[in-house]
Amino acid sequence: MFGYLQLLRPMNCLMTSVAVFIGGLLVMEGMGPEALTAVGLAMAAAFLVTGAGNAINDWTDLESDKVNRPSRPIPSGRMSRRAALIYAIILFALGTTIAGFINWPAYIIAVFNSFVLIIYSTHLQDRVLVGNAAVSYLVGSGFLFGGAALNNMALPVMLMFLAGLANMSREIVKDLEDIEGDKAGFMKKLTNGVRRKVGTISQRFGISKGGVQLRHGSNLRVMAALSLALAIAISPLPFLTGILGFSYLLFLAPTDLVFLAAIYGTAKARRKSGYGKVSRLIKIGMLLGLVAFIMGALA
Repeated sequence: MFGYLQLLRPMNCLMTSVAVFIGGLLVMEGMGPEALTAVGLAMAAAFLVTGAGNAINDWTDLESDKVNRPSRPIPSGRMSRRAALIYAIILFALGTTIAGFINWPAYIIAVFNSFVLIIYSTHLQDRVLVGNAAVSYLVGSGFLFGGAALNNMALPVMLMFLAGLANMSREIVKDLEDIEGDKAGFMKKLTNGVRRKVGTISQRFGISKGGVQLRHGSNLRVMAALSLALAIAISPLPFLTGILGFSYLLFLAPTDLVFLAAIYGTAKARRKSGYGKVSRLIKIGMLLGLVAFIMGALA
């Protein structure tokens, strides 16, 4: 049973549900109890769909996870790939069905996000930046989904954009952190004769006399830093445009300081441990950012 819970990655699912709650909170003023019910259903749907996406990701990442995350349920042998796939299908079905009980906008977003999660795991992970952008959209769309549950998506769009930029940086850093395992997975696919377009796999890796090498490593570090810097630069906009109150600025300060530390760490990192520290910093900054959003919405 613990394997199923671990496959879900409940903390990631919970963060998505919190984003949905904040998106709904921004547009909830003046609405009745039915608004809370709609947002609650949206949070549950987002939790399940996100968990399904995590399960599909583990299902496709077996070879890489044997190196990067050997304690995960599938590479550790505690769960079969078939069981993980069935589990993911059930979660997708439950999540989209719940969204269908809210309204059409919420249902369309839930179905579209499910499609993006599947396509990401099966086709986009090896594509430079495109896969990172897909995941970043999914993270930011939690705010949009909360607004959709109440038929008002105008205000949450800005928060979706901010969260997406921060997560874009983290996704790139995570790719750099996991490079050794991804190399092993890449070589395994080649030796097993897996049919994939050479143009796709060569976007991330190249084969030279020195073996398998990551392409564009320096450029990826620059992109991670620039994405985070842009998030910092536009982070005051929700206050300046009147979307969030002054409390948002007070809690935003430590968020941006953590992001600045992550930018510095990205410039210095060259090994797995260094990228791991940067990834954790960005995650802490994103959590602080969620607190800032909540306090700003309540002010």
